[in-house]
Amino acid sequence: MSLERRDVVWQEAPVVSRYLEDRRGIPFVDAHFEITNNIIRAHELDVRRVLDLGAGDGIAVAALLGENPIEQATLVDFSQPMLDEARARLTGIDAHVDFVWGDLRDSEWRDAVETTGPFDLVISRFAIHHVPDARKRSLYREILALLRPGGLFIHIEHVSSLSPVYERAFYESLAEGITRAEPGNRSVQDVIAMYSSTDERAANILAPLDVQLDWLRDIGFVDVDCLFKAFELAVFAGRKP
Repeated sequence: MSLERRDVVWQEAPVVSRYLEDRRGIPFVDAHFEITNNIIRAHELDVRRVLDLGAGDGIAVAALLGENPIEQATLVDFSQPMLDEARARLTGIDAHVDFVWGDLRDSEWRDAVETTGPFDLVISRFAIHHVPDARKRSLYREILALLRPGGLFIHIEHVSSLSPVYERAFYESLAEGITRAEPGNRSVQDVIAMYSSTDERAANILAPLDVQLDWLRDIGFVDVDCLFKAFELAVFAGRKP
């Protein structure tokens, strides 16, 4: 796949539509948000201002709203179709919401969000694995700078497997979840074949979980830990001192 193709895949409405449909089958989706809110409660964090990087259709902010007194939410995404879905999802909520088109592969997105920070919480979900590893590290530094002292970064992320065995197991788990959510439409093997060859998978630049935890610690985050992991799906977090 060319770099240009990888860049534009999430700009395409059919790709976004298929992802949002299949998302119902992603394993442990509800657990990811339950754990996120548990982490916030454990830190006794008063979340008023939240930044969502790679916000997609706003599902993370929607999950946070029910349990946190959010007054300001800033959603950043590279995909205009996703931002359109987020705007529709969050219309009418009792908080001020900014929708920002931004590419996490460079630093320019920060110009549009700095005036709404510092943030109590920065959350990202299945987005940062699309940027190169060196950029991941610099992005984590930018996140730390945007947090208020004591603020949290919570990352719901697709990480790499350390063995092809576990990579296959992950895609089998994903395919089984999707076929359960859409009974009769596709077989498990059909879904595995589709996700093995799609542009979305080719756009992934996965990094090991342990390596990313070390990056956060080296950058200056404290209380860094993985709070959930199942195959290639992880929830990890760090706090600004």
